[in-house]
Amino acid sequence: MPYSPSGAAGNPETMAPTRNLLVFHLESVAWQTVNAFPEAFPNLSALMTEALCFTNHFSAATSTQMVLGALAHANHDEFDAAPWLDRPAGNNPSLFHGLAAQGYRTQFFCLMPFPDGPMFPLLSGSLPPFFNTNHFGELLEGLTELMATPGFAAYVWNVLPHIETSLTLASHAEGLDDLAGGACAVTDTLLGAVLDVLKRSGRLSDTTIVVFGDHGDDYWTHGFKGGKLHGLEPYAALVHTPLLIRDPALAAGRSHRLASTIDIGPTVLDLWGQSNPFSYPGSGRSLLSGEAQSVVFSQNFTANQSDSIDHDTRKAFAAIDASHLLMASSRGLELFNHRLDPTNHTNLLHFFELLPDGRLDPVALSNTHPHFSTIRHMWRGGSTTEAFTRLRQALYAHVSAKSAYVAARRPDHEVMTLDLAVFDRINRHGQDRFFGGMKGAPPSSSPEPRQRRGLRRLFHRKARRG
Repeated sequence: MPYSPSGAAGNPETMAPTRNLLVFHLESVAWQTVNAFPEAFPNLSALMTEALCFTNHFSAATSTQMVLGALAHANHDEFDAAPWLDRPAGNNPSLFHGLAAQGYRTQFFCLMPFPDGPMFPLLSGSLPPFFNTNHFGELLEGLTELMATPGFAAYVWNVLPHIETSLTLASHAEGLDDLAGGACAVTDTLLGAVLDVLKRSGRLSDTTIVVFGDHGDDYWTHGFKGGKLHGLEPYAALVHTPLLIRDPALAAGRSHRLASTIDIGPTVLDLWGQSNPFSYPGSGRSLLSGEAQSVVFSQNFTANQSDSIDHDTRKAFAAIDASHLLMASSRGLELFNHRLDPTNHTNLLHFFELLPDGRLDPVALSNTHPHFSTIRHMWRGGSTTEAFTRLRQALYAHVSAKSAYVAARRPDHEVMTLDLAVFDRINRHGQDRFFGGMKGAPPSSSPEPRQRRGLRRLFHRKARRG
C-alpha cells in the first residue's frame, strides 16, 4: 500500500529540530558476512570511507527483536524478566519516542516480501510507526516525502537477508552462498538508493547516518542446532557486526573502541549536544566521549528463559574485550580468542583446570608438536589467563545483576535464571573431539571444582562494604 505520512509521529507544538537521523538496519549481516561477500556491498564500502567505523562493535544479542529493544532503550535488560520475548520493560525511555516528543517526525520503513502481517507488535511502544511494503519504489517515495523538510528520524530495514525471507530469491540463486550474497546485494542496493534520496533532498549535510548489523548467521558450524542459524549462543561470528556513523561533525576513519548496540542512542544524542536520558544502571554510553569501556556484553535468550534442549541451544551470556570472548551457559565456561579464532571453535579453557580460587592451571600435555611447545609457556601467565580473570569477574557481576533484576520483577512467578555455579566449571563439551584421542590429552571427565568460592566471596565482601 502507498506510504501515508499520517502514521508518522511528531509534536506539532514543538519547534522543528534542525538535525536529522537516518538509521539503516543491516539484517543478518555480521563482519564475517561483509568479508565473505565484499562484491555485494559496494555502497556500504563507499560509506565506510566517509564514516567513523567502529570495528569492535558487538551486538547486544543474537536475535533481531532483542537487538531492537536494546537499541531503542539503551540497555541489556529490557526482556530479561520474561520467560520469552515480551514487551520491553521500559527501563529507559525509547530513543524514538523521545525524539518524537522533541518534534521529530519518526517513521520505521520496512521492506519485506510479505508486508501484510503485523511487524513486531511487542515493540510497538518502543519503535516508530511502521510502514511495510514489498516495493522499492513505495519505500523510497515515503522516504522522499519524510525527508522533504528537516526534523526527521527515519529507520530503514530490509528483512530480505533473513533466511526465512531470502528464500523468495531461491529461484534466482545457484546455491546457498549465491542466495546469501544476493540477499545482501539487495540490501546494499537499498542502502545506496536511500542515500541517493537523502542527497537529492539536500539533507545530507544536516543528517546523522547510522548503519549497523543486528546479528550474523551460523551455518551449523557449532552443531546442527535443529537447523537454526541465529538466536544461538553469542559466538563472535554472530555478534561482531558493523557499526558506522556518518556525520559532518565526525572525522571519517576507524575506531577500535569497544562498542555495543546499547551505545548507539547515547552516541547520537551526544553528537547532537543533547543530555543523556538513559539513566538506568548499566545503560549505554557515548562512543565519542568519556573513558572507553573495557568489556561489552551479549546474550541469546532472556535471563529468565530456559535452555532450548530440542535445538541444542543453551541460554548464554558473553563478556567480550578487544581480544577475548568468555561465555557462560548451563554447560559451564568457554573462552575464545576472537581475533585469532573469529568463529570461536577452540575453547581455550580445554587447556586448563579451573582451581577453587578461580585461577587457571595449565594441564600437562605430552607429545606435542614444536608449534605448540613454543607458545605453551604463555599459558601460565600473560593475556589469556589475565583476560579470563577479568572477564569472569565482569560476566559474573553482569549475570548476577540480571538474576536480581528477574527476582525483583517476578516475585510470584517461576525464576529460571542461570545457576551461578556454572562460573566454577569449564564447559568440556567437544573436548574429546578437539584433542582427537591424542596421547596425554586431558580427559573430558576431569574433575571440576563445584564450590562457588572465589567470585561469590569476592562480591559478597564488596556488598558488605557497601
